Amino acid sequence: MLKRYFLQIHWLLGISGGLVLALMGLTGALYCFSEELIQYADSSVTKVNPDGRILLTPAELLARVRNKNPYVSSLTLSDQPDEAARVGFMNPVAGSDKKKFELQYLNPYTGELLGKPASEEFFRTVLNLHRHLSLDSIGKSIIGASTLALVFLIFSGMVLRWPKTRRLSWRTWCAMHGTQPGRDFLARLHAVSGTALFLVYLMAALTGLAWSYDWCRSGLSSIAGTNKTQAIKVKLQAIVHVDKPSLVPDSEPDLNLVWKSFRSAVPHSKKLILLLPSAPMQAVQILYLTPLSSHPYANNRIVINGISGEVEKHELYAEKSKGEQFMISLYALHSGHFFGITGRVIMMLACIFLPFFAISGWVMYLQRGKSRPQ
Repeated sequence: MLKRYFLQIHWLLGISGGLVLALMGLTGALYCFSEELIQYADSSVTKVNPDGRILLTPAELLARVRNKNPYVSSLTLSDQPDEAARVGFMNPVAGSDKKKFELQYLNPYTGELLGKPASEEFFRTVLNLHRHLSLDSIGKSIIGASTLALVFLIFSGMVLRWPKTRRLSWRTWCAMHGTQPGRDFLARLHAVSGTALFLVYLMAALTGLAWSYDWCRSGLSSIAGTNKTQAIKVKLQAIVHVDKPSLVPDSEPDLNLVWKSFRSAVPHSKKLILLLPSAPMQAVQILYLTPLSSHPYANNRIVINGISGEVEKHELYAEKSKGEQFMISLYALHSGHFFGITGRVIMMLACIFLPFFAISGWVMYLQRGKSRPQ
């Protein structure tokens, strides 16, 4: 009797939220390798020819960029010699006190602005669809409700699959029995695929809820022991502020001195983001990855006084508590980056399968009467 109620709710949520979940799956699959696709599609912007030249220092690069746009806020550098740098601008919005963040690619050997990849706008649209259906708060609510429905579908599907016998065999869970025709074969494929991807969907759904609901984010923070309620920063380019203002004079930071101090503390970095102070009472921050970083979002952070060059704070990802590492890694878990290229491929395949679950669920629901004995 209990399974019967679970089946009715499973069907109801599947046919009502299946379209949204299918869209989430398609957009998620497209975005899994967006960085690589952008670099491939717009290599004239994202790639540069080293040609034996020496990289300019951050101070030299930003000095040349400021001649064209003074509103520089960040600089992203890579250790790959053929990879373009990225510069962030906080451009003022006309008729408003707000500012708009913009990223452009930059030749690290000449300081020439290379512009923005044409494909970047497409993937920005894909991401907006995935996060909130491009409908802002309304879309965010729909996505959140659909993600909650996915959590129930995951667990109810396992309840419906649980065998009556106490003896559990892998054949019960994984065998396809290819001789079954029509609807029975589709139902078996639906069930076996859902079982195989159970943990992937559960991880993606639970981490995704942290962006939809404050209570979920707060709950995860409490479980992790971090007690942090601020919004999760999922972009490497996110601008982070110093916890306590550094008492520096109202003057431009000496980036040559800052860079010297940074290289003394961190001789080699895989990727780094230099964040310029947005106010005179703030220091320069650098988020960086090392070759030993576990995933692309395991950022270390160093805070350097822009006048004296003194290192005020140095936070290492490896020295944080497991709970803090977990909260920092939410996006890496959600996207599969936490497990390297294998995790990203598995996450992409799981996303591709979401439309299949929606379609097969609808087909089985519409054909449910045909399988009953006359």
